[in-house]
Amino acid sequence: MINGVEFGLLGPIDVRVGGQPVPVRSPKCRILLATLLLEPGRLVSVGRLTEAIWDSRQPDNPRRAAQLCVTRLRALLDGAGSPPLIATGSDGYRIEVGADLVDVGRFQHWLHRADSAAQRSDLHGESAALREALRQWRGDALSDVPSELLHRESVPGLRERRLRTLERRIDVDLSLGRHAELVEELRGLTARDPLRERLWRQLVTALHRSGRRAEALDAYHEGCRHLAEELGLDPGEEFQRLHAQVLGGSPTAPVEAVGLPPVPRQLPPEVSGFAGRAAEVARLHSLLDNGEHGSGGPSGILVLNGTAGVGKTALAVHWSRRIAERFPDGQLWVDLRGYDGRATVRPGHAATLFLRALGVPAAQIPADLDGQTGLYRSLMDGRRMLVVLDNAGDAEQVRPLLPGGSGCFVLVTSRSELSALVVTEGAMTVRLDPFTAYQARQMLGSRLGQQRIDAEPEAVGRIVETCGRLPLALAVVAARAVARPAFPLAALDRQLAEAGNGLDRFASPDTAVDVRAIFSWSYRTLSPPAARLFRRLGLHPTPELSVPAAAALVRADEPETRALLGELAAAHLVGEHAPDRFVVHGLLYAYAAELTAEQDPARLRAASQHRLVEWLTRSALHARPLLQPSESEVTVPGVPRGVTPLTFSGERQARQWYETERHNLIAAVDLATACGLDDLCWRLAYATWIHLHLTSAWGDLIRTHRAGLEAAERTGDLIGQAHMLSGIATAYRSTRQAALAVQTHQRALEIFREVDDPAGIATVLSNLGAAYRDTGEHYRSLRCSRQAYALERAHGDTGNMSISLYQIALTLTDAGRPAEAVPVITESIQLFRTLGHRRGEARALQAAATAHGQLGRHGAAIDDYRRAAEIYRDLDDRWYQAATLHRLGDALRAAGRGQDCRAAWRQALTVYEELGAPDVAVLRAKLHT
Repeated sequence: MINGVEFGLLGPIDVRVGGQPVPVRSPKCRILLATLLLEPGRLVSVGRLTEAIWDSRQPDNPRRAAQLCVTRLRALLDGAGSPPLIATGSDGYRIEVGADLVDVGRFQHWLHRADSAAQRSDLHGESAALREALRQWRGDALSDVPSELLHRESVPGLRERRLRTLERRIDVDLSLGRHAELVEELRGLTARDPLRERLWRQLVTALHRSGRRAEALDAYHEGCRHLAEELGLDPGEEFQRLHAQVLGGSPTAPVEAVGLPPVPRQLPPEVSGFAGRAAEVARLHSLLDNGEHGSGGPSGILVLNGTAGVGKTALAVHWSRRIAERFPDGQLWVDLRGYDGRATVRPGHAATLFLRALGVPAAQIPADLDGQTGLYRSLMDGRRMLVVLDNAGDAEQVRPLLPGGSGCFVLVTSRSELSALVVTEGAMTVRLDPFTAYQARQMLGSRLGQQRIDAEPEAVGRIVETCGRLPLALAVVAARAVARPAFPLAALDRQLAEAGNGLDRFASPDTAVDVRAIFSWSYRTLSPPAARLFRRLGLHPTPELSVPAAAALVRADEPETRALLGELAAAHLVGEHAPDRFVVHGLLYAYAAELTAEQDPARLRAASQHRLVEWLTRSALHARPLLQPSESEVTVPGVPRGVTPLTFSGERQARQWYETERHNLIAAVDLATACGLDDLCWRLAYATWIHLHLTSAWGDLIRTHRAGLEAAERTGDLIGQAHMLSGIATAYRSTRQAALAVQTHQRALEIFREVDDPAGIATVLSNLGAAYRDTGEHYRSLRCSRQAYALERAHGDTGNMSISLYQIALTLTDAGRPAEAVPVITESIQLFRTLGHRRGEARALQAAATAHGQLGRHGAAIDDYRRAAEIYRDLDDRWYQAATLHRLGDALRAAGRGQDCRAAWRQALTVYEELGAPDVAVLRAKLHT
């Protein structure tokens, strides 16, 4: 246990730290904690949390309300001595506890122990494990958690698992001959749950085997009466057989039924070393439980889909064996070979295999598919059977094999989404993704031994990422490690690294486990245009891209490209993780790169990458002025080469695009260098500068601008060199390398003067003034900024005038001359407003607030900070909004308004915590003083 922390959901909420109970008195906190603990280690979205807590009665600001609940729960756990357990994700929260710390997880652990005992035919061990599982229950699950959502979606499944475990334990005890001692327990259970036929069967069996034949017959009739009156159902076939056995008088030997069909048990053997899919198994259980219909058993169709090598079949085998007991009439399994390089199994052949398993002589099997399907469905009607259709290629391969009975459940695995089954058959779907890093370690631990994994954590981490967390690749690597138990895992890690970035690392003479071969089976199913697009994805600088970027790669329009990406997504060769944004798994990305290198001529590959870099550059150049309207203009010479760059409606849309494309923009600078696109390289670095500057990504800014500088030097482009030097200098200044910033700005200034570029000269002078201010040379700073202002005024450059005035005011304030700074910054604010440069206005308001504060004008400072924070809020720039609120709190404290001060700090702290800002500790300390 982590510092002695335990949680209980199987009853009232139970929290214990160091063995001491921790009361959770807030109903909302109990709901929050329960919702997180039901999915330990997994991110739970804010939407899911707010729905669980407030259901349809949502607060005005659900995200903020959820944040407050999380803060309260963290405070409660922290106060009890618990380590930090609740982590913040991109759009939600997760509780980082192992399953063994939650009674639900321990319940599942003992069920696994019971399964292991059952496989060894150890009835005593199975019974003991099931009793331990049931001891985890302290009452009704989540009994003090007032959430309509959880009681609608989670509690029924938990309750059903408890009842099935109880029924299983009774079956085992009956097999152990504990008939007499079970009678009273079963009388109580049937009184509480009179509609569960299995309990009545168990009661009748216990009575009959105890020699109480008359009572057994009475119990049978009483159970039938409840089923008929409440559900309108006749007793099931198994219950009727039991009745006949009681009437026959034999307490031990079942009555032989004439002509009863065989019970097929076709599930493959359990996958050795299966691990890492606990959450997915729970999800499948939940969907199966939701398919219950009276006593007829589970029914429905579930499609388990995912990319090649993600472990669909392994999960299907594991889960099917876990639920097999729920289907007493048998389990059917067929590999349809939709994606494996062998001849696809036709529906008629599969139906014939099923009919033979159901006892139909070969001579009586119809020759046509319609006849086979009709007979198959007739035999399945009224039965409770599990049908697994593995590796299906399309919906048409599946439909003839769907039984008609309401008691049957069908599990389909496929690399395709099989959306037609969802539309026409109401199928449920579960997408199986590659492992998380934690799941991958679990899998390797199950196959290599946890001690071996724990001994070399760094090597294991690199192996997991080299395999792209793909279960198949991990299995291939694990097999090599198993074959060489004396070798350290670091040696295997080195071998993988030395094999390069391709798929040769996971090659095998057996095509069934060769990653490249398995990928090829999916690739071969694509239409030629989709196959072409998939290959070209290997030319993109990262595995994530947008629809317009993909369109640039293949020189197609967006609707056509979107349809092709949809085809790739349906085959799970790409994933659409956000609207119109797609990602390729790392190993598939390497496969696409191999394919395009092998199949596409070099000139076509070069043209694709040229279009992509040009599209990114032109789009970024359209976006930059919206974030910095006063900057000098840089254009791309010539006309677009078959690309349509993006345009943006305003600052917010442009900034969101920059944030989304950030890694692609940075990687594309390197791609431009590699492709010899020097004229685009420095322009792309220039266009990306504003976003990297606003997000303080100084390392990326310097790296991209140095690449751009080298590109401009190769072509002798002096304008490009000056812009790159200016950008690098601003990064030096921001990283407190003021002297280096001054030197680099001076180099840029010399070049701009050499080419006689007034706008460039003014921009560098303004920035040089800021650098001199950082060195404490206020006189030089003011001289540079005023020279810049004069040049800009002479050329009517209102936008840059506003920045120069802003810099002058900052220097005056820094020099202890705030009274002189106020009229200058006021003029700057007016110019920013005229320009519509809201971010610049916010910055100038902050500068004005600083000057007012030095003059003791606290009311004016507070007003300016509030207006600046409102602008950042409107721009959805949460980082600067939080920083401004922090300063607002300081100003309120200086004004003696302690309560308002703390409110502003608390608002800032909430955002700082979500963003992981370094100022969190500082602000917490202020709030505790």
